[in-house]
Amino acid sequence: MKSKVQSPQSTVYRARLLQVCVAAALINAITAAPAPTTAEVEAVIREASGYKPGESLEAFRRIEAWVSQAAPEPGKRKEIEKALIRLLDSKASFEARRFACKQLGIIGSEAALPALGQMLQNDKTAGIACLALTTYPKGAADKTLQTALASTTGLARLQVINTLGDRRDAKAVAVLTGLARGGDSSTSAAATSALGKIGNREAWKTLAMLHRDPSSTDQMTLTAAMITCADHLAAAGDHKTAGVIYTQLLDSSEAPYTRRSAFSGLLRLDKDGGEARILQTMQGSDAVLRPVAIGAVRDVKTKDASRRFGEELGKLSPQEQAWMIESLAARADAPARKAIAGCLNGSDLSVRLTAIAALGYIGGATEIPLLASAAAHSSASEESKAIESALIQLSGGADTDRAIVAQLKQSSGTIQVSLINAFARRQGSAAGSVILEATGSKDPSVAKAAFRALGKIANSDQVPMLLARLNEPLEPSVRAEAEVAASVALARIEDLSRRSTMVREALNQASARENRISLINLLSGCADADALVLAKAALTDPDLEVRTAAVSVLGDWPDPSAWEALLQIYGSPETESSRGIALRGLVRLAGEGNAQAGGQVLQRYMQLLSGAKADADLKLILGALGGVARPEALQLVLPLLTNSAVRAEAEVAVRKIAESIKAQHPEAAKDALARLEQH
Repeated sequence: MKSKVQSPQSTVYRARLLQVCVAAALINAITAAPAPTTAEVEAVIREASGYKPGESLEAFRRIEAWVSQAAPEPGKRKEIEKALIRLLDSKASFEARRFACKQLGIIGSEAALPALGQMLQNDKTAGIACLALTTYPKGAADKTLQTALASTTGLARLQVINTLGDRRDAKAVAVLTGLARGGDSSTSAAATSALGKIGNREAWKTLAMLHRDPSSTDQMTLTAAMITCADHLAAAGDHKTAGVIYTQLLDSSEAPYTRRSAFSGLLRLDKDGGEARILQTMQGSDAVLRPVAIGAVRDVKTKDASRRFGEELGKLSPQEQAWMIESLAARADAPARKAIAGCLNGSDLSVRLTAIAALGYIGGATEIPLLASAAAHSSASEESKAIESALIQLSGGADTDRAIVAQLKQSSGTIQVSLINAFARRQGSAAGSVILEATGSKDPSVAKAAFRALGKIANSDQVPMLLARLNEPLEPSVRAEAEVAASVALARIEDLSRRSTMVREALNQASARENRISLINLLSGCADADALVLAKAALTDPDLEVRTAAVSVLGDWPDPSAWEALLQIYGSPETESSRGIALRGLVRLAGEGNAQAGGQVLQRYMQLLSGAKADADLKLILGALGGVARPEALQLVLPLLTNSAVRAEAEVAVRKIAESIKAQHPEAAKDALARLEQH
């Protein structure tokens, strides 16, 4: 199909057109204001001319507003343009001149060309002058650039050459040809590049001549220019000449990047979208072009292309198969999905992973059995995770969700785990009822996966059903997962009383030891007064394991309401383990209250110290006691300096307390530190 020819205006001047359109649109957003007076313009221009980085931009902002207002009105535009031309004066700062050039790029006319032409003669200002000229219409601006080209040197000349190329000035081809053939290396390279941008047949003749003489110019620049020239010719409808250039650059003697660019160009010219050329290249041995050919599969428009290219998958290397899968995925039609699915059971893991990801991206309900089958045959954890991610990503909405549920009911083991995780992620709390059913699986791995998912998605209405599962017979590892899930789900319920009610109601229904222990373990996560009553009551349960669970829960209680119960256990423990749990809970609660005022904090530490039975107890208590910023705390610690087994911990506590009270109680701190020196 013949490419649509683009006019010079659509390629060279579209930036200017866009600027003018935007400027015109801004008029609607700018509050109507009277035109600035001549005196006002002069004052603002004077202020702007001396601008330096870091100073106020107010003058620039006002000029920008005037430009926006003047853009659609020739009379106003002429007056503002005159002001901007004055701002190009060499006495103005560079920043001011650059600003003026940007604005002239929007509203400038031939009146500004003499001033811009002068700026082209200077290395420092040629670039900003070209910035303005780039958007000018063809004609006088081109002549200004051509005139400057004859008299400029150095960096200024390079800027002018580049701008002539950007403007695609066909009349500059002759002079650029001379510079490309006989200029210094920088000038030759710039002229060569400009010829490529101009991209007409005359420019091509020069480039072809340069290509026959490798010493004439930089070859990397030359081949890039030839590709650009061919692209322009193809866009203009001259496919024959463009094809000649691309074919010439496809030669094996050219650099790989050049050959790949030329190959892509030829594919764009092929009437079949490159299908035949791609197939020929894929079946050949050209390692440079094969990746480009495979990547181009995604853009082939011929009917049944996905099937034909899919049939080539088995003939490719693993890396090439991965590339082809990605190209087929971009096509996303049924034959492409079928070809990709055929790779799910291949021998190469990287290919399988690519296929799985691709199906997740383009697949839907019909791909679920395929992914399920792949999961069933997979032994790599990486692959299982990829399948799960693909299941989550599948499109199809409710249809895909229903297909997952159907597959879940007829699957087992690893695939059920993946399906459960994916379904939970896809539907959130809406998946609760389906996932809850899966918690009853006889396969521990499936049941645990279901409980983990419920912990993440269960809403407050589903939590009672989750707690009810704890009142059923569960394999120990599954029960542990269920407890964690219930704890996590409960934590999302902000109303503490509601949490407590749910757990207590479930506990009242529990009879079996394991069930009661599971529910007692949840009491510290809903620690209101009613939950504490049940936890304390469990301390007198006939079953030792239940009593032990109650001790553990009280040891984790989040507030001091459990203090007295723990203190009683600490003083009269049923087992040494229970005493240790109680002591650790008491020390934690005491430490959390260190910053509280009043004597209760010290009273608690006195109770702990009086009940200590071993040096390990004292060390634990001293670790928390050192955080009490009160002089009275020193009286509890200093006597322990005589105990050699805990002296190190006591010294640390004394120093911490002394440091924290020295500002308010300097004498007490000083005396305590002196006592350290005496021991």
